[in-house]
Amino acid sequence: MPFRNAKMASTLLPEPRIDRTSPVPFYFQLARFLREQITSGRWEPGHRLVSEPELGEHFGVSRTVVRQALSRLEEEGLLSRLKGRGTFVADGRQRSWLLQSSEGFFQDEMARAGLAVTSRILRNEVTRLPPWAADALGAPSGSAGVTVARLRYIEGQVALYTENYLRSEVASTVLGLAEDASLYEALERERGLVVHGARRVVEAVTAGERLGELLEVPPQAPLAFIESVSWDAEAQPFDCFQTWLRTDRTRIEVQVSRTAGG
Repeated sequence: MPFRNAKMASTLLPEPRIDRTSPVPFYFQLARFLREQITSGRWEPGHRLVSEPELGEHFGVSRTVVRQALSRLEEEGLLSRLKGRGTFVADGRQRSWLLQSSEGFFQDEMARAGLAVTSRILRNEVTRLPPWAADALGAPSGSAGVTVARLRYIEGQVALYTENYLRSEVASTVLGLAEDASLYEALERERGLVVHGARRVVEAVTAGERLGELLEVPPQAPLAFIESVSWDAEAQPFDCFQTWLRTDRTRIEVQVSRTAGG
């Protein structure tokens, strides 16, 4: 896409808000501030960011932190870095879930693309973890955990059904989750928990009666099924989920890059 020249004055940057007492990494905080500029519409597609040294000076962080934050937003499809030209805001209005992003689906993928995203909570309770979830979280069989089941809507149309299972230690945060709130944002804000890595498996399934009714499709309709486990900075799993997705209303996107020796 063509990129237009934009003002590069530091006044276009948000006020520095790096919390140096927070357990949340600096690069994650910086990425969140820059993401807000894009999702709010203050930075439109084609807007050119100031240089990495200027960003570092403005926020009081190292160039390494800046590069980590920009790489994260580039992976999310919000920025495009062009060699010799700079870093630009990309047009991210796509109905797609970037599967290798460490973020969750809700605001972290669709809402930041400028799409209206809402949720309906069907279950939110402390209960016994199903065997697969207990195993994924490294908990003993039969352990209690928090279950939150939600239907997700894009532009008012149901797009997926998801069930998250989390350790009981985060129960107060999850049980207090507002219907349209982001689970991962709440965990970060109240617990300092940030997804540092995840493993996701995708397969094709048919809806069946219950999911067909929830997702408003015939029982024989095909769905994408995603199972995931996410872990924190200490490589400790704290969340896992299963999602059933209507691929006619959103798609799964995977970005591939060459690795050394590949």
